Amino acid sequence: MPAPIVVTGAAGFIGHAVAHRLLARGECVIGVDIVNDYYDPALKEARLATFAGINSFAFERVDIADADKMKALIRDNNIVRVVHLAAQAGVRHSIENPFAYEHSNLAGHLSVMEACRHAEGFEHLVYASSSSVYGDKPMGGEGFKEEEPATDPVSLYAATKRACELMSQSYAKL
Repeated sequence: MPAPIVVTGAAGFIGHAVAHRLLARGECVIGVDIVNDYYDPALKEARLATFAGINSFAFERVDIADADKMKALIRDNNIVRVVHLAAQAGVRHSIENPFAYEHSNLAGHLSVMEACRHAEGFEHLVYASSSSVYGDKPMGGEGFKEEEPATDPVSLYAATKRACELMSQSYAKL
C-alpha cells in the first residue's frame, strides 16, 4: 500500500474537495488543519464529518507552523507526497491581524517545506497560491494570466502568498 498523501487545510473548502477526490481515486489521505475560527469552525467540523467511516482517511489537528509536529507527522507516516493548501486567508483581515498571516502563511509554509525536504524518499509537494498575488486589475477585463508578473501585491495576504511562491521556487532548487 502506498504511503498516505498529506492534505493541509483539509477542513477548508478546497482542501476538503481535494481530499475527497484523492480518496475517490483510491489514495490514503491524512488531513491536517488547525480548525481556527477565521471561518465558522462548525462549517469546518461539518466538512470533516464527511470523512467519518472512511478508513483510508485520518485527521490530525495540527498547526502547520509547528515545525516539530509537521516534521514528526511527515516522518512517522513515511509521507512522500503533500498537497499544501492551508493558509490564513482574507485580504481585509490581513490588515487587522497581520501576525496571523506571518504565522500561518510564512512560518507554516516554511515548516511544511522543511518537513518535506528532510523526509526520506520524498517525491512531490504541491502548493496552492492565490490570484491575489497579481494585485488589482480592472473589472471586466480578461482576468489574470500566470505569465503576468506578480510584483505589486496590494495586501499583506497577497504579499505572504507571493513570498511563499518565491520560497517554493528556492526550495525546488534544493
